[in-house]
Amino acid sequence: MVPITMSHRYLAMLLLTLTLTTLTQAAHAQLQEHALPPEQDAEEVTSDEITEEQDVLVLNKHNFVTALKENKYLLVEFYAPWCGHCQSLAPEYSRAAEQLRNESVEVSLAKVNAIEEPELAAEFQVNSYPTLKLFKEGHRDAPVDYTGKRTASGIVGWLKRRVAASYLIIHSAAELQAFIDAAQVAVVGFFKDVEDDDVKVFVEVAEEAVDIPFGLSSSAEILAQYGLTRNTICMFKQFDDRRTDFEIDHQSGLVKDKLSKFIRINEMHLVTEFTKETNPKIFEAKIDNHILMFINKTMEDQSQLLEKFREAAAFFRGQVLFIYVDMDHDNDHVLDYFSVKREDAPTIRLIDISGMKKYKFPFDEITASNVQSFCQHCLDDQLQPYLKSKDIPADWDKNPVKVLVGKNFEEVAFDEMKNVFVQFYAPWCSHCKELSPVWDALGEKYEDHANIVIAKMDATVNEVEALTIQGFPTIKYFPAGPERTIVEYSGARDLETLTRFLENGGVLREEGDTDDHGGTVMDEVLLGKTNITTGRATADEDEVKDEL
Repeated sequence: MVPITMSHRYLAMLLLTLTLTTLTQAAHAQLQEHALPPEQDAEEVTSDEITEEQDVLVLNKHNFVTALKENKYLLVEFYAPWCGHCQSLAPEYSRAAEQLRNESVEVSLAKVNAIEEPELAAEFQVNSYPTLKLFKEGHRDAPVDYTGKRTASGIVGWLKRRVAASYLIIHSAAELQAFIDAAQVAVVGFFKDVEDDDVKVFVEVAEEAVDIPFGLSSSAEILAQYGLTRNTICMFKQFDDRRTDFEIDHQSGLVKDKLSKFIRINEMHLVTEFTKETNPKIFEAKIDNHILMFINKTMEDQSQLLEKFREAAAFFRGQVLFIYVDMDHDNDHVLDYFSVKREDAPTIRLIDISGMKKYKFPFDEITASNVQSFCQHCLDDQLQPYLKSKDIPADWDKNPVKVLVGKNFEEVAFDEMKNVFVQFYAPWCSHCKELSPVWDALGEKYEDHANIVIAKMDATVNEVEALTIQGFPTIKYFPAGPERTIVEYSGARDLETLTRFLENGGVLREEGDTDDHGGTVMDEVLLGKTNITTGRATADEDEVKDEL
């Protein structure tokens, strides 16, 4: 699987930091292929002894109950041996287990081979890999889904928030000041009554936000000193606006999602440099509009533009995420995605990731006022997006498979006299490479056909206003006629099935099926939305799904 760069994340409408999908039938077929021989299965699953592998307990249906009884807190990973994401997690999981044991944290890590233990997988509704669940106090029902990062430090931090106090009780102004001074970002809940229901919600948020220290105070003296007359949650920072308040609505009470969003947005700098470290935070903020300023910080006149950029950013907190990209660093993938060259600096681009629309800065001079106007016009949908396109090759129609770019796509794909079958690919995508000889054969088969055109387009360097390509390869059929219809192809990628689809006029009928219907849902991968929403990975993108 090719690493997901910032540009890939934008093409996939986020991620995270990496997205979960449901296990497909193809995956189930692979499970059976990779399953151990019956003799070995029988020998392993009949044992109720709990063994360890690199500080991780190995569980099955016979020793699962024992493990729950013997461990007050038990994090269990349900995995598939063939899953690439499970294999990547394994060393991080072992390091986390070792660290927790060395620090005497009252939690154990375990794993279950979900392929060999289908009953356990079914009981705990495991339908993607890896799936991690935390069991508390020996209870088998209602385990807590793991929502943290898949790194050793992420696992340890997430677990510590759940097996120990997730916040600090603050009794005095001196303690509060020391708490604030000890971190770049700190969150403190000021409640008149610690038994208030809103405190429970506050604690739930604290358990999730493992990278930020949380404090709790009901001291009347502190509330008076900080000018608080009602329950309030404050974020304290060592940068930008040093304190930001989140007031709790009297009627609705504290809403978990609203507080989480407040923290995600306000923990960010007004202007964030794009780096490998800040990349996850940028996408976890879940703000659709990103404005990027490309500068060379080694040049003083360009570095000074940051202050103007920051001045404009103050007006759009929570609406537009302000990011700068240092041209002096290795950010070529970002430059390529936004069609920016190093000699273009300083320059600005804005992207709406909800629709993948990109906008060029329309002003000659970068000032706070111009940046502010640019953002507002984009938010008000008053600007036209720009689209990338390579130049039309001189021999674009020489070969059986026609080469499309942004500049000739409209003319070819929406030709009212032609049925056009297009593969949207990425040069680095292994699935596209596997499809290539099949697509060439399809082109040769229909080379002399009167009204069928087989074409391809590199979607990493060409964009079309009517389409958003979210996974590779994507295959779409544009039937002849004035309606500008677009049919998404979701069938098998072999010559026979592709041919049958074309011969049926853009409908994929099964053999013997006389009904006029066919697949119209594209088999594609989505990454953020979070994902992606959850931030977790697919069952195994290398084996099952397409690439981003």
